[in-house]
Amino acid sequence: MKTQTRVVVIGGGIAGCSTLYHLTQEGWTDVVLVERNELTSGTTWHSAAQVTNFGMTQTMVGLKSHSIRLYKELAEDPEYPINYHHADGGIRLANTERVMEGYRHFASMAKGMGVDFEVIDGEECARRHPLISTDNLIGGLWDPLDGDIDPAQLCQALARRARKAGAEVYRNTPVIGLTQHQDDSWTVHTTHGDIACEIVVNACGYRVNEVGAMMGVHHPVASMEHQYFLTEEIPAIREAGHRMPLLRCPISDYYCRQEKFGLLVGFYEQGCKTWGMDGIDPNFVNALCPDDLDRVTDVLEGAFARMPALTEVGIHTVVNGPITYTIDGAPLVGPIPGKRNAFCIIGLRAGLGEGGGHGWLLAQQIVHGEACYDTWVIDPRRFTGHANVELTALKAVEDYQNEFRFHFPHEHRPAGRPMKTTPLTPILAAEGAEFGTVNGWERVAYIKPAPDFHETHSFRFTEAFDVVAAEVKAVQEGVGLTEVNGFNRIEITGPGARDWLDRMVCGRIPRNEGKVGLGYLLNHHGMVKAEATLANLDEGTIWYGSAAASVYHDMDWLTAHLPKDGSVRLRSLTNDWTILVLAGPRARDVLQAASRGDWSAAAFPWLSTRRAFVGIAPAVVMSVSFSGELAYEIHVPNASLYAAYLALRRAGEAHGLRLFGSYAVESMRLEKGYLHWKADLVTEFTPFETGLDRFVAMGKPDFTGKPALERMVAAGARRAFVSLVLDCTHAPAHGGDSIIHEGRVVGTVTSAGWGHRIGRNIAMGFVEPGFAAPGTRLSVEVIGAPVAAEVVEGCLYDPENVRVRA
Repeated sequence: MKTQTRVVVIGGGIAGCSTLYHLTQEGWTDVVLVERNELTSGTTWHSAAQVTNFGMTQTMVGLKSHSIRLYKELAEDPEYPINYHHADGGIRLANTERVMEGYRHFASMAKGMGVDFEVIDGEECARRHPLISTDNLIGGLWDPLDGDIDPAQLCQALARRARKAGAEVYRNTPVIGLTQHQDDSWTVHTTHGDIACEIVVNACGYRVNEVGAMMGVHHPVASMEHQYFLTEEIPAIREAGHRMPLLRCPISDYYCRQEKFGLLVGFYEQGCKTWGMDGIDPNFVNALCPDDLDRVTDVLEGAFARMPALTEVGIHTVVNGPITYTIDGAPLVGPIPGKRNAFCIIGLRAGLGEGGGHGWLLAQQIVHGEACYDTWVIDPRRFTGHANVELTALKAVEDYQNEFRFHFPHEHRPAGRPMKTTPLTPILAAEGAEFGTVNGWERVAYIKPAPDFHETHSFRFTEAFDVVAAEVKAVQEGVGLTEVNGFNRIEITGPGARDWLDRMVCGRIPRNEGKVGLGYLLNHHGMVKAEATLANLDEGTIWYGSAAASVYHDMDWLTAHLPKDGSVRLRSLTNDWTILVLAGPRARDVLQAASRGDWSAAAFPWLSTRRAFVGIAPAVVMSVSFSGELAYEIHVPNASLYAAYLALRRAGEAHGLRLFGSYAVESMRLEKGYLHWKADLVTEFTPFETGLDRFVAMGKPDFTGKPALERMVAAGARRAFVSLVLDCTHAPAHGGDSIIHEGRVVGTVTSAGWGHRIGRNIAMGFVEPGFAAPGTRLSVEVIGAPVAAEVVEGCLYDPENVRVRA
């Protein structure tokens, strides 16, 4: 066994084998995989092994398409062919028009990735799958490339190719410890000796947290017992003359695929069960849980009704094994938060179908620092400290129970809530607030007009439309107040802070005390990495503020680039402070009544900051606006938050102050053309392609990513960021929808919604540069149907920023 290597991948299932293979494809061949037993002896061996193209984001579609291409290539390898039933086709069923509208959206999104789905009616579903009934069935989504694969053969094929490229695989080699050294390298301690390496990858399936504990981290991954059975032969399948398509049924919570001339039928029962919460037997290898078909009786009845042939055939084999889930159902693939040179590829509940793509994207991140797609949707840092064992288990149960039910826009499911709150959460709830969640924080979406008000989540405009319109009007004409909790806030101090930050940001940073500016950080490929509000509070302190979801992401990036001499120090204040946003033409009057000092435009102009008191509460006030109206961000320590809130409410009584929420903020920021991190700001594009030219100072001697950005600029723009107005009133576009010109996809929507101040349906997105000029006529697919659209100037409301300076 080697004693020195570049990367050690721990775990020999699909995650580990895919990562090892793809590392060699990226040019790193001095790599090793260690497995405590035999390859595929964890979850992989008993996987139902379905391989679909369906995903709810373009990144997920892209990685699944890579898996399909790779698996097809492996199956056709004359030296080592594997069993892959490619392109049997698959149907996701629907019994409501709301679900069908979701399928139309997903078909449009996939089209932008070169994937062709088809939305079909109930009769066509039955024609393509002759075993199903059309009772209570409207239609479905057809994936022509759906199929299934032999899991053991797949992993052996990947390991074989990795070995041929120079990688090594050590079976029956349990890892018993991990030691990280001062230079961030690792020693992997195994029962057969130690391996020194630069990088460690946790690919340990349901044993993920056994290895995590060796690093001193906990991963938000829980296991669920999952059952399927294999039937005896069904004559209709043998007589059909073709393989049956795969079936996924959110109506009755089951799936099935052909297995020989019978069916494999799997269940997602409501009375589901977690597994391994109190530890896992070290001898649980190539093992299963006890059968428990009584638990799936309700689901089985629905499957019988949909597929009567199941009532006439016997059960051949029952499989009940653990599968892993994360808090939101998507895997954790990427850097481990707070650790250097440590990555994970875990929580792969659909590991076989997706694993080829996950290993592909992870290998790119390890070797190149980024992948070809923005990988935030699977980034381990999207969850922060709230992701404990109990929350993970609750969300795993909820996600399991809704396996085939996608999230509708603005849908925030109830399990594990509330998780993160502030002193104002119950106060705002008493005021009628409806909450959404952002990185676990309960954040106001809108104020309900009546206690029994209910929003039906949909891809169309909902009952909340008029409620949001009224909130926007109140902000535009008077003054509004909302809470923005969880905002990432890092205090930067030290004698080298400003010069260091200047090198991190691609544009100019505010140098004068009491000034605020917006800055963008690039990765080493010249692409947009992060967006930050930079506030020079005083001579010795800078505040770095960014999206609530970016807490671990941004801290990791900043920490990785700190100077070694200790001249810059970082301290997170995220959980200690909360923002109250006061916005509208009367905002200054309210602030003046609640706080001593001169708050006039002359004394405190736009993009200013100062320490102050709001009532008796200490605060940091910034004159910045995400709404396009005169606005103040009032940052308050949580211990004084209620006091500040009361002071502003009292001061606002004379000015008709009204509460508003995030829906209204979203509407107003779209009108201003302001961008949203990880919707509009992604690592796939440069700041110039993203329309951020004014925030880039190419004349600076140096900044992170500058050499790569210069090369990208010289090569020419690949995409251009645009705003569009849509000629429809029934629904907004949604992120991922295709932008079309003469029947061809030329771009993708990133953000969209109704602009209540201008009365227009707005969408933002990236298009081919030739279609970016204002006045260009295009179409945008809204719920799958083309809608006329026109490219417009980025700022549709007060482009001269008169109102924010008033």
